[in-house]
Amino acid sequence: MKRFYSYQSILNFINTYSILVALGSLSSYLFFSNLFDVKPNYVLASGLSLSMWIIYTLDHLLDGLGIGKNASSIRHREHFLRQKQIIRWIISGSIIIIGLSFWVPRVYYSYVLFLSILTFLHFCINYFLSRKYKFLRYLKEIFVALVVTIGFVVTPLIGNEVSLNLPQLTYIFIIFYFINLSNLLIFSFYDRDRDQRDNMLTIAHLYSRSKFRSLIYLGIGISMIMLIISYINCHLTSIIFFVFVSMQLTLLCITIFSSYFKFNDRYRFFGDLIYFYPIVVFPSLG
Repeated sequence: MKRFYSYQSILNFINTYSILVALGSLSSYLFFSNLFDVKPNYVLASGLSLSMWIIYTLDHLLDGLGIGKNASSIRHREHFLRQKQIIRWIISGSIIIIGLSFWVPRVYYSYVLFLSILTFLHFCINYFLSRKYKFLRYLKEIFVALVVTIGFVVTPLIGNEVSLNLPQLTYIFIIFYFINLSNLLIFSFYDRDRDQRDNMLTIAHLYSRSKFRSLIYLGIGISMIMLIISYINCHLTSIIFFVFVSMQLTLLCITIFSSYFKFNDRYRFFGDLIYFYPIVVFPSLG
């Protein structure tokens, strides 16, 4: 019994404080750098990883502050109860990112500014927009998936003179976008009841459970179809294909076996874990 509670505590800690988000960001950046055959900038990779953690943490913090100590989800409740400590972490992380910026080539500055504007727009839509435009909040998953895809897929190409294969980039962007979108929709699907209790309306509340689940299947299906087409057209190696299909099958399993993955928020752990898959095949990518 003690081991079970230890496992549960570790899982809750990882989910609550977005640990896999940070590690997965680093893993994904290195993965796409290798895919496009460019030399990774490890300072930029560290900044990207830390930035993703800050964005997710700030998102959970603002949700927690809006709901209060009676939040239904552990992550929102923890971020509310430990708000002072978490704010200090966010400030410290931001200072580190500013420090890292002095070691990043200037060619990245305008690109980072572009991503920052998109991120700021996300927070404005979800937390500061007038109720008159509340419908835009239902587009959160669509917008976030786009920003994450740009951040992971495009970042390795900035500042690198590579022979760009536009069809390959297009296929990869679409494949990864629908992986990200499906993942976010899965989170909304599992959080549906708790969000409703906390008066947080998401895209999951626009549809019945069965229709929303079908929407998730559609996103995964589009990603799979694009992956098969790109592989047939020799835009991807077998190893890269294996990484993407592993992500897709994981999301499919999370969607199908809801009774298992809803327990203790396993869906969130395994959903974030897919961005860590490239680490497993790195020795084969060289």
